[in-house]
Amino acid sequence: MQLEQYDHIILLAHGSSDPRWKIPFEQLLARVTGVVSEDKVTLAYMELCKPSIEDVLAILPPETANIAVFPLFFAQGRHLRVDVPKQLEELNTEQRTLTLLNPIGDDPEVVSAMEKAITSKLTDD
Repeated sequence: MQLEQYDHIILLAHGSSDPRWKIPFEQLLARVTGVVSEDKVTLAYMELCKPSIEDVLAILPPETANIAVFPLFFAQGRHLRVDVPKQLEELNTEQRTLTLLNPIGDDPEVVSAMEKAITSKLTDD
């Protein structure tokens, strides 16, 4: 799925009270914005740290109407089946629609990369 159909993409990570936990996500965002405009993608956290989805929405221009939330989660647990959909439903307005995408862990390329990383650690190849 190409994300060009959206005005903005929010990459959603879980969050942690440990500030060091955010570093890989911030580095990922920096690499992504090196390819895709900073106006097109931001990073938010579901809980325990900032910015939240609400914080991101507050700084987006009002004309940013069609927003995708792309979870940087491996699988669809309770947060992605219940908590985040409820949150997005409450944040949707007549002027702004937030769409929850499948988590990055559902992407075959991600699964393949993880498989290769794991098997390379377990074999002599």
